[in-house]
Amino acid sequence: MKKIIKNLKKRLKVKLKRKNKIQYKRADGQLITHLLFNLQKECRMFQKFKFEKSFIKMLMALAIPIILQSLITASLNLLDNIMVGKLGESEIAAVGLSNQFYMIFFYSVAGVGMGASIFMSQLWGKKDVKKIHEFLDLSLLISLGVSIFFAAIALIFPADIIHIFLNDPTVTSLGVSYLRIVAVSYILSSITLAYSMALRSTAQTKLPMYGSIVGIAFNGLLNYLFIFGKFGAPKMGVAGAALGTTISRTMELGFLLFMIYNYNNVIATKFHGLKELSIKKLKEFFKIASPVIFNDIMWILGISTYSIAYAKLGVNATATMQIAITVNNMFNIFGIGIGAASAIIIGNKIGAGLKDEAYSLSIKISQFGVLLGVAIGIIFYFISPLFVGVFKITPETAKNVITVLKIMAFFIPARFYAIIQVIGTLRGGGDVVYAIATEMIGIWIIGIPMAFAAIHFIPGLSITTLYFIICLEELVKCVITYPRVMSYKWIRSLV
Repeated sequence: MKKIIKNLKKRLKVKLKRKNKIQYKRADGQLITHLLFNLQKECRMFQKFKFEKSFIKMLMALAIPIILQSLITASLNLLDNIMVGKLGESEIAAVGLSNQFYMIFFYSVAGVGMGASIFMSQLWGKKDVKKIHEFLDLSLLISLGVSIFFAAIALIFPADIIHIFLNDPTVTSLGVSYLRIVAVSYILSSITLAYSMALRSTAQTKLPMYGSIVGIAFNGLLNYLFIFGKFGAPKMGVAGAALGTTISRTMELGFLLFMIYNYNNVIATKFHGLKELSIKKLKEFFKIASPVIFNDIMWILGISTYSIAYAKLGVNATATMQIAITVNNMFNIFGIGIGAASAIIIGNKIGAGLKDEAYSLSIKISQFGVLLGVAIGIIFYFISPLFVGVFKITPETAKNVITVLKIMAFFIPARFYAIIQVIGTLRGGGDVVYAIATEMIGIWIIGIPMAFAAIHFIPGLSITTLYFIICLEELVKCVITYPRVMSYKWIRSLV
């Protein structure tokens, strides 16, 4: 004890000497009290990053199935890119740009599903199954309408879609063959997504994961058969990837519907909510959902605008980013999984009237997410060179892919924090307007203007420099969300 006090005295003396205005005149009792108080403050800084087993268990029970499902989905996209990547850079660009249109569709219906899930999560806190069915019915109806609209555009104007991003005859021809086949799967994906969101909102995160496993199993097998013409199947190239994807999405939806209705799952709606649909119900839904839908659409339009910026640097730059983004998605899913789990937990707590607990959990989940981001970023940085060998690309493109992946790894902690706050804390807490403001400022006021300014004003701009500039938006989103999350203003009961 004497040794500890002696060391503490030395620490205080040094601190006081530096100030040069304070004389060292404290009794031992006062000294110990003062030092213990300061030590306690220092310890609290580290205790912030200590997590109880019950907290980890609760978070992981929801996050792991979501992460695994997202990992499976990302693996599906990576598998597509690897197989198509064996055909060449034009094929990679064609499938990647075609999927940009799919992503615009996907995030449009994801916004509808997320809007419904905000209500369903809080209703599950009250165990109000009837109203959960009503919001699921509404989500399905709107999602189907959106998917039919996008499928029609993909079937009628496939060449125009590719030309938005890149005007290359070879890439356009390949993209058209892909879009005309895969367009049908948009309708299937919209139904799958609506049911998956409802399952997650009721804390059933495993079933969507199992559905994704079914989907990727079929996709991997069918892509191999149809792209390369194995075991008597026609050799279809890019069109084969589209056919394999469409069939696999059919199997995923079939499995999900069978498991929900055959086992009388709590979300097994009989669509009675459609009979009771009213203008009042639509207004209630769109009051909360419309900012989320708008946010998701504008976000993916922003990402697609980035693709236009990449394409201005050439086909090689486009191929570089399609490969890098596909690989990066394998790591981003950990942040997305924690964020989605956070939205469920926070929504359930607010619905149950436990607002203080919701606030406390939001802080813990944020801290956990940042630490996870640091760990994953370090791993990603050092293993990034391992991914380029599976693609048929030029040495220059391979070098650019590795550099871009390392930049992505550097920004992962900031990206995780922003993801958790926007899709977890703010949306789960019902503060959707602040969430959308964060996304819009990050992408449309910071990221996109800086990207096109760099293209215009920096001669010989490389794809790696352009991507680094774009990543600065992640830091801006962290700065915007931090003060909001630390306040109680984001906690809003909607049901």
